[in-house]
Amino acid sequence: MKTTIGAAYRPLRQLVADELRGRILRGELTQGSRVIEDRLAEELGVSRNPVREAIRLLESEGLVEVTPRKGVMVTVISGEEADDLIEVRAALEVTAVRRAATRGITAEIDAELEAVLVEGEGVTEAGAYERLSALNARFHDLLARASGNNHLVEVLRDLQNRLQLLFSVGVSRRSGRAWEEHRRILEAIRARDADWAEAEMRAHINGAAHRYQKEKPPA
Repeated sequence: MKTTIGAAYRPLRQLVADELRGRILRGELTQGSRVIEDRLAEELGVSRNPVREAIRLLESEGLVEVTPRKGVMVTVISGEEADDLIEVRAALEVTAVRRAATRGITAEIDAELEAVLVEGEGVTEAGAYERLSALNARFHDLLARASGNNHLVEVLRDLQNRLQLLFSVGVSRRSGRAWEEHRRILEAIRARDADWAEAEMRAHINGAAHRYQKEKPPA
């Protein structure tokens, strides 16, 4: 069945990029999977030009790799890079939640976090896992914003695609636990307990890293 992208105000290459990015970050296209330009163009009902432009955009984001005579593949994150990403993520996100707990969060961000939590819990219960990657990214972005450090927000946003690609493996199997962990992180921030918030975030990241190691594709 074709998935046709309809008319919109955004450039067609951007719409194609959004669709392809979504398939990758939802785990529909796994690390190392080939991306066939002709097939994607046919599925989306577009010509090859916007597909090529979209691929160049995703290549710049680090989500796909283009190799002469081999074509386009979803980026494979090496074990060493995975360890580096997890280490950097832990340092940044622990800083974010400690700052958020110490400063206190605004009513607006609190309400947004609660709304994302409720939706994530509902999506998990319903088994609609295709929404979880975007909701997870939104939750963590809001935590960074709650820190009040705009540079921290930007650095984490720059890492977000790679982190989502890394943790897209086995998302359905760990989703329930992840949203329980999110709930505890928010409770700690609301309690203005920086040590508790740090402990919950470290447990969340370590748990995700452990589950990734068990579920990652073979090298």
